[in-house]
Amino acid sequence: MFLIHHNWDRLIILFPLLLYQTGAVLDVFVPSHRALTGSDVLLRCSFQVDKTSPNPEPPIVIWYFQDKEIVRFDNKGLSLSPRASFNGLAANMGDASLSLANVSISDEGIYRCRVIYQQQQKDTRVILEVLVPPVIFIPNKVISKNKENTVMCMANGFYPEDIDISWYKDNEPLTNSELGKQERNPDGTYRVTGTMTLPPMDGKMDHNFYCRVQHASLQQPLQKDFQLEYEDESNSSVIVACGIAVGVLLVGLVIGAIIWNQRRKASLQGHTVSEIKGPAKLLDGEETTLYCTVSNCPQGDPQVTWIEERSGDQWEIPQCRDSGEAEQLLGDSYLITCRNEGLQSYCFSLRFVPRVGKHRDMTLICRFVWAGKTKEKRFHCTNIYAKPAQVSVVPSLCESGEILYSLTLRGFYPRHISITWACGVGDSQGRILSKEQIEVKPDLTFSVCSEARISGDLYKDPEFRVCVTWEHGSLDAPGYREISILDPEYPWEPVVEPIQDTKCLHNSPTSLQCNISEYFPDALTVTWLRKGAESEELTEVPNTHPYIRSNKQTDNTYSCTPCLIIYPSLRDQGAEYICRVTHPSLVRPIDTSTGTINVMAKPVFLDPVQMDLLTNDRIQFSITLRNFYPRDIHINWSQGEKETKFIQPHTDTVTQTDELTYDLTSVCSLPGYQFSNPEYKVHVTWNHVTMEAPESRELCVTDLPWRRDCGSYTG
Repeated sequence: MFLIHHNWDRLIILFPLLLYQTGAVLDVFVPSHRALTGSDVLLRCSFQVDKTSPNPEPPIVIWYFQDKEIVRFDNKGLSLSPRASFNGLAANMGDASLSLANVSISDEGIYRCRVIYQQQQKDTRVILEVLVPPVIFIPNKVISKNKENTVMCMANGFYPEDIDISWYKDNEPLTNSELGKQERNPDGTYRVTGTMTLPPMDGKMDHNFYCRVQHASLQQPLQKDFQLEYEDESNSSVIVACGIAVGVLLVGLVIGAIIWNQRRKASLQGHTVSEIKGPAKLLDGEETTLYCTVSNCPQGDPQVTWIEERSGDQWEIPQCRDSGEAEQLLGDSYLITCRNEGLQSYCFSLRFVPRVGKHRDMTLICRFVWAGKTKEKRFHCTNIYAKPAQVSVVPSLCESGEILYSLTLRGFYPRHISITWACGVGDSQGRILSKEQIEVKPDLTFSVCSEARISGDLYKDPEFRVCVTWEHGSLDAPGYREISILDPEYPWEPVVEPIQDTKCLHNSPTSLQCNISEYFPDALTVTWLRKGAESEELTEVPNTHPYIRSNKQTDNTYSCTPCLIIYPSLRDQGAEYICRVTHPSLVRPIDTSTGTINVMAKPVFLDPVQMDLLTNDRIQFSITLRNFYPRDIHINWSQGEKETKFIQPHTDTVTQTDELTYDLTSVCSLPGYQFSNPEYKVHVTWNHVTMEAPESRELCVTDLPWRRDCGSYTG
């Protein structure tokens, strides 16, 4: 059921009612309402049920008005009073709201919503106030010169009775006025006359006078503007008397017309067909209902047909009355219902879902036929609207360093839409120029793309905001988006890669590098931190590259590779270095770490291979490698022309230095006669985890420190 929501509806009174009982908790919420006479109103009553039971019983809902039951929904079905509508399926889901059509003053009062569930019962009240706006007129605008004059302003047909009439002259308030006593009209509305006494006037008559009326039914005061006219003094008294007489006559005519109309409606002679009542605005996709009431029908059911009309062609709407369809209307279907409201009166309703493509420029006709006579009423679907169904704001980077924002709104109707862009910090917002492009869709709705450019440098301030609003006739309030660099969907946060792996060598410069990319704007800050092996405390490392040079990429984002050069020692073993990245787009910095570093030392070969001649004619070779870490190292001695023969096992001696590094001396010996062959060689090879490839030394006869003499060696 589509409901007209008026600006006068007040949803400010909330009654949370709680009952506690083992197994179920029932909460009922009911607000109060105001409605204009002739409108439809939804009296809201919603409740929440703790559905702990696997098969919960359906609730019982009863509505009362002036202690008379008007709606009952229980396991036996649904019973309704005339002009009342109730959705049983919604009631099972917790919505027990009651819809009243074409409300009048007689519908004003206190309604009670009773909800019964699992042996719990709660009654709540909702107050419906019905408002009727006044009609005002000035019966006489002629005054006499040099005399005190009285001007009247009459307000009629308003409800409730509280009303205020004030007078103004050239926008200045006048105080010499009186408000008469409100009098009741036969239809329950009120009338009243306000008078203003003017002092003798003898001058120009170009003054503007205003009669301004304030009433609860009015969003803004109702105002009647007029200018006074002079008559000759000889005729002034006659004119005043005539003016008063005319005013009294008009009041009498109004009252007489109301009484006559009431009596005419009360008689059963002839029938009347009301105008089709419906919402002032049809919304695409939102269910609505049109009403047409037939009064004073003779005996027998009236024959009513609903018809679609477009460009002079008419199609009869099928009389679909399936109750299941009432719960789920399709876009092209209608539901026609008829309610007997007593006193030979019937209310016919047409329930449907408006669509721009189907109902634009369409007229819906309610045709009544009785005794060969036809009457019909028309409802023109001119005020049909479609809300923007899809909203997206897409940013993109420009070569100029600006951000181009594109707002796309789709599926709205009619064409006119207002889009406003603004930006700034805090409450200081300045408007931005934009351009819009609108296109028509196959379903006759519209889409618009609105573009605005923002300087990227402004986003260096995290408090900077871009705001876009759009207003359309389908919206009760403007649409709104706010964009900032701290939004989770901001697309240009920095991407921080892990610190590149590198070997940390004892007392040697080591470069730590971190690749950062895809950020915008160019406002990156990098801080290097160190955490000791036995401490969780972070200390800042003096940056050897304090200025970060960013490189602009082809996609207009930026990248950089900050570097830190350290000189680790073995005493830094287990320490950790952290690259901390901050950017205006980040709520928290991004940290990337080396993990605990492993410091090593590469063996150093400083001394030449030592050769000594032993007493048993053997030659001893020794090599010393210094300052390496870790301790594990591989030494290999070999002999022969092609290093295929292995010497007897060698002896290795390892010692640790004060700097925690290691020194190694490796010794091996072989018979001296082997060197009688000039091609004979001795090889020594060593390898360590810090070395990219093994290193070696080769020794031959020419390297020996002794001269050969007759097959023997002397020093």
